[in-house]
Amino acid sequence: MNRIEYSIKIVLILVIILTTSGPLTAGGLSTQLGEVVIENLQVGHSYNLKQLADLSLIVTSTSEFPVDLRMDVLQPSASELKQGAAAIPDTSWVRLSENLFTLGANEKAVSDIIISIPDDDRFLGKKYQVMIWSHTLGGSGGGMSLAYGLKSRIIFTIDSIKAGNSEAGTSSNASANFAVMPQEIFLDKVALGRIYDVEKESSLVLTITNRSQNEHTFRLQSQTVSNSLALPTNGYEDAPDASYLSFSESEFSVPPSSTKSVRMFLEFPRKAEYSDKQYMFIIHAIAVSEKVTTGVYSRLYISTL
Repeated sequence: MNRIEYSIKIVLILVIILTTSGPLTAGGLSTQLGEVVIENLQVGHSYNLKQLADLSLIVTSTSEFPVDLRMDVLQPSASELKQGAAAIPDTSWVRLSENLFTLGANEKAVSDIIISIPDDDRFLGKKYQVMIWSHTLGGSGGGMSLAYGLKSRIIFTIDSIKAGNSEAGTSSNASANFAVMPQEIFLDKVALGRIYDVEKESSLVLTITNRSQNEHTFRLQSQTVSNSLALPTNGYEDAPDASYLSFSESEFSVPPSSTKSVRMFLEFPRKAEYSDKQYMFIIHAIAVSEKVTTGVYSRLYISTL
């Protein structure tokens, strides 16, 4: 069956599977890869996420002593399943280029993630989830006997229509290799009933750094927590309306190895119900391309007057 257009969509979401915000951390480990959502993979094809979106699993040791690290591909438990996904039928569908490391202080373990879908029509239109558990090995480095780890979640859908080999799209010039800073923004005493210019009031701007070797177009979206894949942070309510946060530019291009600064504005109506509250917004920065779309989250926390 022919298709006029075939596309793969990837959404890289920095969702914290534990109860923290910012980079995913556990004990002396840290990673930015919390959750990845990939859409429209094809049966009978393999996808290296490094080739598809310049995306690798990177785990940093924050311990002061050497540690042995292992990455395991796991089936998720029922409580770990998200977005209506089923557990991956066989963990052999997902392979890591490397899974054993010895890391010194602040050293990084880097592994490619390869997803291979069997050439079987039974899997057309399905949605699956797999977990990658990055963990230290008890008794490694410095006499440490306590092992600790963290999990990353990968959700992917399989296209309902089988494409030809020339349409499989196993590589692209898209990139998840970009950063948004700050990852967390805290603003106090935001006044109601007027435009709050974040740069003027706090000297903060949002920066998007394109670390890839190609120019990319980026889009900024303000989202409520409930309309995102992020988790709420204790002590903060979900933003009542995503439109209360806006940007000086919502879509723009960034040259390779360059940084773009964007101003942020808040405008809450002067309503008593918004006074003396703590709210949380999600800033979704999206890298847009023809075949692959990747995105990361920054979190904005505010307290109102």
